[in-house]
Amino acid sequence: MILLKCIFFFYNQKLALEWTKEGDYIYLKMLLWSTFYDCFWISIINLPLIIILLFRRLVKNKIVALLLTSIFSIANSFFIFLNIIDIFYFPFHLQRADADLLYVLKNPFKNPDLVSIGMGLLLLFLFVLIFLILFKTIRKIMSRALLEKPNFIYTIIMCSVCITPFIINNNKLLPTYPLISVSSSELPFLQNSLHTFVYSLYRRNNNALYDNHYMNEANKNALFSIYKKADSNAGNKKNVVLFIMESVPEDFFDEKSKYKVEMPFLDSLKSKSTYFENAFSYGHHSNQGITSILAGIPTIIDIPLYHSSFTGIPMTQIGNSLKKDGYQSSFFIGDNYDDFGFAQCANWLGLKYYCMTDIPGYKEMEKNSMGVHDEYVLDFMRKKISETQQPFFAVNYNVSTHYPNELPKSYYEKFPKKNFSDAMKSMNYYNESLQKFFKSAESQPWFKNTIFIFCSDHWNFPDFNNVTYNNVEGFHIPIMIYNPADETKKTVSRIVSQLDIMNTILSYTHNQDNFISYGNNLADSSAKRIAFCRESNVLYQAIDSSYVIGFNPVTKKAEYCYNYKTDPNEKQNLLNYKPNPIIDSLILSMKAFLQTATEQYKNKD
Repeated sequence: MILLKCIFFFYNQKLALEWTKEGDYIYLKMLLWSTFYDCFWISIINLPLIIILLFRRLVKNKIVALLLTSIFSIANSFFIFLNIIDIFYFPFHLQRADADLLYVLKNPFKNPDLVSIGMGLLLLFLFVLIFLILFKTIRKIMSRALLEKPNFIYTIIMCSVCITPFIINNNKLLPTYPLISVSSSELPFLQNSLHTFVYSLYRRNNNALYDNHYMNEANKNALFSIYKKADSNAGNKKNVVLFIMESVPEDFFDEKSKYKVEMPFLDSLKSKSTYFENAFSYGHHSNQGITSILAGIPTIIDIPLYHSSFTGIPMTQIGNSLKKDGYQSSFFIGDNYDDFGFAQCANWLGLKYYCMTDIPGYKEMEKNSMGVHDEYVLDFMRKKISETQQPFFAVNYNVSTHYPNELPKSYYEKFPKKNFSDAMKSMNYYNESLQKFFKSAESQPWFKNTIFIFCSDHWNFPDFNNVTYNNVEGFHIPIMIYNPADETKKTVSRIVSQLDIMNTILSYTHNQDNFISYGNNLADSSAKRIAFCRESNVLYQAIDSSYVIGFNPVTKKAEYCYNYKTDPNEKQNLLNYKPNPIIDSLILSMKAFLQTATEQYKNKD
């Protein structure tokens, strides 16, 4: 385990931001906590075997001995295997394994034909190798135990390790307890993956909510309210087509970024659209992005909201709400039915769900590990909405820009020097697929009366060969609105969020109902603008036009605040200096946000 921790540390340390600023003493604290948790879980897993070995008669039976060896070999193999996998999965998740892993793994297990056979065989080989090594080791231990006197010392030591946390302070069993002495960015480097995974399973439903109560209701409501009414745009009811762009960072659209993608069509579309250059995602995962965008609700639990016991919370189901105004709403994606639970999410929100298997001739279409490529889905969506009576609302969730960024064999990269990473190449392929869609759609009678909204589901690394991370840029995404009836170029600098998308859709559709949302209409320049983000289950961020704060709901304290405009490398933690009323106000807004979300979840039906 020490070796695995070292590998995890050196492989992922570039993604940690705070620990490097605390001096050498932090390494000792991390080592102590890491050793404690690893010893505790090794003892928990193997104590039953040690106790059984005290009664040697039980293991003299060959069948019993084989069964025990197999059981404990599997248990220890899973412990080690999960920690190995987390070394490489951490850059995608930015926290140790939790219950969400079950829903991520559901996709490849359910659709093995879409999985990389090589990767699957490699993982299987790794698990079997670990199992065989441990099987041989445990069998030797059992054989030696039969020849020697019962060793009560090992049993006493392991029992002590297991019992001590309960005697001293059972809160030490929580994988978040070290936050009393380390920061949230250091926490993953001392945890072990089995601990976080098991704890996440325990708290995924009724135990999922932290006690985020900071102020009375009057003060909270004065700072933050989720009860809204649409601020309708002038003119006719508009059709709305929403493109949820998978794993697309703002870097791809930023002319100043070295990762600016050469994508002629989207660049031309941007030149006649409203582009929000300071837009932020709520979380790091697709299952958080989809509910933020389509429901205007933040996910404050470890598993997807639509998989949880909280689906009955007070909320606005956008498809059902638009149905009252005569809208037909649909959702299009290129993967198999209900991959990652998106069919459940669409049905939950009142959207008609279309997936790969609904596309005529999909079996002959070229696929990647996520599903059929974007060009086929976009063409299918165009045909479907052309058959749909206006007004309509349609969502396309593309898949080709998802890691590992596999492209059609026939695709030719016209700009290989500029689009040098796999993610950049896949973005240009998506650009070409959109160009085909718009070229066919612009001749349709519904086109001029349609608003096209583009929003990324979350930020992702623009180049996996050069992985760096920043508290602010790690949530920076593109949001763009194209209106064929008004092709005036506008660049909006105010802070906006994924959580604003639903409000904006309802304003274009002239919806008159009251609704629940954590966002504002993107067109509303008078609203107080703060982007709230979930860095991990123990860290939330609030970003305004100058500052970013990191707030820990476990310790109920802010961990850092940076002026990211003047200090982009985040070297000066402003919490260490004299009080700043602007920062205090930002922290108070964060507390109101978290308290509001927690109360909403607790008010589930």
